[in-house]
Amino acid sequence: MHAPSASHVIHDEVSRLTACALFAPGDELDRMLPRHIESHVQCGEALEENRDYLLFDDLVLLPLLRDEHAELAAVVRAVTGPQACLDVRVMLGEVLAEEAVAAEVVAQVLSDDRLSVAERRIALVALTKLRGARLAEALIQGALPHTEQLILPAPAPNLLFARDLWAPIGAAIALGWPRHRARRRDGVLSRAIVRHHPQFHGVATLDLHDGNADPDVCLEGGDVLNVGPKLVLIGHGPRTTERAARLLTERLPADVEVLGVRLPLRRATMHLDTLLTFIDTHAVLAYLPAFDARSPDDERCAVHDLRTGKALGCDLPAILRERLPGLQVVPCGDGDSVAAQREQWTDGANAVCLAPGRIVLYRRNTHTLRALNRAGFEVMSAPQFVANSELLLQGDRRIVVAVGGAELSRGRGGPRCLTLPVARAG
Repeated sequence: MHAPSASHVIHDEVSRLTACALFAPGDELDRMLPRHIESHVQCGEALEENRDYLLFDDLVLLPLLRDEHAELAAVVRAVTGPQACLDVRVMLGEVLAEEAVAAEVVAQVLSDDRLSVAERRIALVALTKLRGARLAEALIQGALPHTEQLILPAPAPNLLFARDLWAPIGAAIALGWPRHRARRRDGVLSRAIVRHHPQFHGVATLDLHDGNADPDVCLEGGDVLNVGPKLVLIGHGPRTTERAARLLTERLPADVEVLGVRLPLRRATMHLDTLLTFIDTHAVLAYLPAFDARSPDDERCAVHDLRTGKALGCDLPAILRERLPGLQVVPCGDGDSVAAQREQWTDGANAVCLAPGRIVLYRRNTHTLRALNRAGFEVMSAPQFVANSELLLQGDRRIVVAVGGAELSRGRGGPRCLTLPVARAG
């Protein structure tokens, strides 16, 4: 049974999750090759951008990655209940059971300019014969199910990081468009889900793309943080463009303050949520060098009002504290400059809030876990939390559930990146 559209409301980052989507990893990750993890390739004496780059840092060990993802999913299910823990892969198969939707999606996927006319014709014939879950698997893996016959240039492994597929804001869903070629198929597939799945029937959408292939209108969900009903943060830099941030601002109610955060153009800072995430109603986990005026220009953020253009400086935690008096800031890396850089790289600032003061983080980020513990968070394993979740969700107890991330972090994403909240308690 699908939840009614009225339940699709997200006004903040910390209220208890009541519905959440994840993407269960599959064989698409085993179809990645060494050429897919090189960002640039040699062309004569110059380096050029690799058109086959899939944004992962390394090839993953799928059995271990599946175990890590299953651990995270079990924690989410313990909070939402099994019926409200949704699988993007399953939902995609359900919408592709409809002939008209399947035809539309296939046509959009096959517009990839890496396909020759002949390759496009062959792929169209093969994909038109498929429907539902089988078609979904072909589009995700880039190959016909249960065969080695490639029909698309590459698999789509980044669907794993479901957060970027769309951005829930209030009672609406912002549909953006991925900036990198490696995620363009993700954009097509996620749009089909939001537009055609019963789970999202009647939900208002804010479509920045509007069928327009403008390359400068790109938005990913990791750059959108709902601080509260009247305050939204939108990061722009490596993945989300400033133009998209401004267009989204124009679509939001006039009484919502929207702060833009210009991000360093670095691999480590692809989204705003790699630098700062909320861990309680008045607490954030942050990589502080990115918000320090003493940091080099190309390593720090710049905050501005997206409605007025007014520059607000670089210290986002201080700017938030003006709006949220008493805001607590927990440093990624626990104040150790080397540990902070290393753990920010492995998603040490990328926590997801299950409920106020109950968060999930990778257990590999030991310095950050120590900082959280010092701030009043009890560090707990996933099995401990799952076994006692209802009790642990009561009262004001602060908990950080430490889950495995040795393989998951190779794809450049943490617990917030892997989870896509659909609804939170009001």
